[in-house]
Amino acid sequence: MADSATKGLSLDIDTGVYSMDAVQAAAYTFTDRAYVRITRRGAKGVSVSLQPKAKDADAQALAGEFHNELLHETLRRKVSDSNKKIREFIVTKALVSAQVPSAPPPAAAPAEECPECAAEARAAQEKKGAAPQAQPAAVDPDLEKEIEKLLTEIEKSGPGGSDPLGVAVPWEKKFGAKGAAKGKTKDASQKKGKKA
Repeated sequence: MADSATKGLSLDIDTGVYSMDAVQAAAYTFTDRAYVRITRRGAKGVSVSLQPKAKDADAQALAGEFHNELLHETLRRKVSDSNKKIREFIVTKALVSAQVPSAPPPAAAPAEECPECAAEARAAQEKKGAAPQAQPAAVDPDLEKEIEKLLTEIEKSGPGGSDPLGVAVPWEKKFGAKGAAKGKTKDASQKKGKKA
């Protein structure tokens, strides 16, 4: 109900229908147009007093707008509550994927062998006729092929192949010799200024 005995207006709102959060959010929305005061009325109600800041404001129109804003805020709260789990999942997934993996612990330095021990080990391998052990490949051969393929694609595309903004184009090509000379004189004048 609206009471416009004075310039202001008082609305009685049932907090069983509209949550207190929705009432407060709607009231905050109106703080640019009206002075707002919320007062508790019993166990299940509040009174919202709206006093328009403009002299020629229509109090009944303001009451209607306030009720519409209450409906908007109530719907926003319901949508927010129903999407809470999804929102939390998305934020958690983003935070987990943004974490930098912890650096592996530094490898322990290999224990240095004494020269005599190394010579004995080589002699033992030669006696057995076993070939010296080959060092493992640093990169998987399939991965190495893929890297080579990507590098050749990049080289084929050329230095401006996929540069729509022209960021990779040299200054001289973009602005000609005059632009290059202008840039050099600017640099020279800046250097002179620093020396002084």
